[in-house]
Amino acid sequence: MIRRLAQLFSFATIALLVAVVIGAAQPGPHRIPCPECYGLTEISSRVWTDQPEKAPALLSMVEQAETTVQNFFGDQLNRPNLVLCGTRDCAQAFGIRGNGLSIAHVAVMASPGGLTTGTLTHELTHFRLHRSLGPRNILRQPFPTWFDEGLATHVADHPRWLGEVTPAARTRVREVDRFWKWDDAYRDLGVGRAYRAAAAEVAIFEQQAGRKGLRELIARAEKGEAFQRVWQDILNR
Repeated sequence: MIRRLAQLFSFATIALLVAVVIGAAQPGPHRIPCPECYGLTEISSRVWTDQPEKAPALLSMVEQAETTVQNFFGDQLNRPNLVLCGTRDCAQAFGIRGNGLSIAHVAVMASPGGLTTGTLTHELTHFRLHRSLGPRNILRQPFPTWFDEGLATHVADHPRWLGEVTPAARTRVREVDRFWKWDDAYRDLGVGRAYRAAAAEVAIFEQQAGRKGLRELIARAEKGEAFQRVWQDILNR
């Protein structure tokens, strides 16, 4: 019996190790904890890239983005793990499908197309907004997705879109309360129009409530108050 249990334990251990090795070999964000294990160079504290020769320019963008986010929120931004990919191979290795990606309060990644101050500011705004998110917030989002995307676009002024933002577009994005609905909205409106419509809603609120009111909205929703109730409470003063 003991021998049988030992065999089962040995088999389970080997299977687990094989699964870990196979998983580590697959591309995706799970590589974030050890970027250097996949060939990236740390060019500053918690900043990795596959193009270390471009470190001065990359770090300048990071610093500008961090300053913008800190000035907006009025507090210190604790830097996430930043993975800045200068090649498509790197972006694919870390599972970056678009220009940029923010993963909760853990990491921000950018592909070659996202190595801009605008994209980094947008993603760092998401990162700062998500600082208190935990497992319970996956389904109970403190902030509706339209506000999450609108705030990041508003703070970063990115992405930009020069067309008209109509009331109908603003109404459409306000329907996006959960992250899995966002793709449908920008398929309906187009990517640029969807982001700018969401940003317009945030900008209008800030015009009415001020930066102080917008920060209060974020702080109270972060602590668990119902977002829409706080929104109306601040506007009705």
